[in-house]
Amino acid sequence: MSPDDKTRIVRPLEHLQRPSAPDPRDREATRLYQNPAREEAPDPIHRPAAGPGAAPDDRKTRLFRPGAAARPDAPSFDPLAAARSAEPASDDPVVGWLVVVKGPGRGSAVRLGYGWNSIGRDASQRARIDFGDAQISRLNHAKLLYDPRGRKFTLGLGESTNPIYVRGSVVLGPTELANGDRVQLGDTELMLVALCGESFDWQDSAAE
Repeated sequence: MSPDDKTRIVRPLEHLQRPSAPDPRDREATRLYQNPAREEAPDPIHRPAAGPGAAPDDRKTRLFRPGAAARPDAPSFDPLAAARSAEPASDDPVVGWLVVVKGPGRGSAVRLGYGWNSIGRDASQRARIDFGDAQISRLNHAKLLYDPRGRKFTLGLGESTNPIYVRGSVVLGPTELANGDRVQLGDTELMLVALCGESFDWQDSAAE
């Protein structure tokens, strides 16, 4: 026999076709082998265990909306912030008010400051009268001056073609107003409520 010949075991064909009986020595229970390289990565989002009666996690994507609890430093939403930001800022102290006594917006009031107060419906106007009267011009329908030296209110004409009335008479030029005088613009009648005047001005308290 040559050294290249290998020993071969010849078994009858019936032994190859017959299922082999289990080895009685193999009594260990079957274990599931899992390749560590194929293990699922840990879930970065902590999911608490479902309590009794809870619906199973369907793993659907949910939209996350951060709230006050998620962002305690987030500013609270103010629905009036946009309306206030549209009003022209003024650091001047109030010297009086124009109060709507007739027409749209009756009972409303706008503040007046030192110097010229432009009157109109636009948000850029210092004395904004926008209560639904379309006859009032958007820009500079009229202008009202408070002079701190003379301590007087004077109404001047603006750029509107609609007439302006004071005490029932049409305004043709600068007209001095007293406390309680009424100004007619379109369908709106305004009353001047003066805070500053002969008896009081903010400059008086500043000098004390």
